Amino acid sequence: MQNVKYPLVYTKVTLRNWHSFLKLGVHEIYAPTMPYSRVKLDCPVDIGDYRHPRGPAQPIGLHMVYVPVSPNQGLDARAQVRAGRAKLYAMSFEQFEAMTGDQLQRTPEPGGFDHQRDLMETTVNRWPHGYAGFWNALYDEDLDAAEAIIVQARQPLGHVNIANSDAAWDAYMHAAIDEAWRAVGELA
Repeated sequence: MQNVKYPLVYTKVTLRNWHSFLKLGVHEIYAPTMPYSRVKLDCPVDIGDYRHPRGPAQPIGLHMVYVPVSPNQGLDARAQVRAGRAKLYAMSFEQFEAMTGDQLQRTPEPGGFDHQRDLMETTVNRWPHGYAGFWNALYDEDLDAAEAIIVQARQPLGHVNIANSDAAWDAYMHAAIDEAWRAVGELA
């Protein structure tokens, strides 16, 4: 019950062009009070025969990040994450599409963006159980007890050793590698 995974949504949008971003002089927009806190033009990467867009008149991908939590409701961090997961389960694709269009209409609009004209395609990737939770001294009172819970949660079960980023209560690859190293060492 302590390691609650954060819900996460990556929405990919194909834009007809990126003139509005060029006019605003931005490639990324950070919007902490909007659903998608991060809105970013895709990185210019060439792979094989694929060539990234060279000019603003060409279509481009837009990466958008939404972490649905429920702030300002008097809930602790884990309860916010659980409420965010419930919100995510309840949302339809049409709701995501409307939310995406609404935010894009309001964010790069000063650059001439029009979501009805410029938005071509939308793909929503949602993970109700996205990133592993973590301990935070701001709201977790007993960090020694937290460490004991972490150690207990990754105890081997018979011949099965637990090794992933969740076992470290960290969402990133370095933690998964460290946990794999630990688990293999426990087998010896």
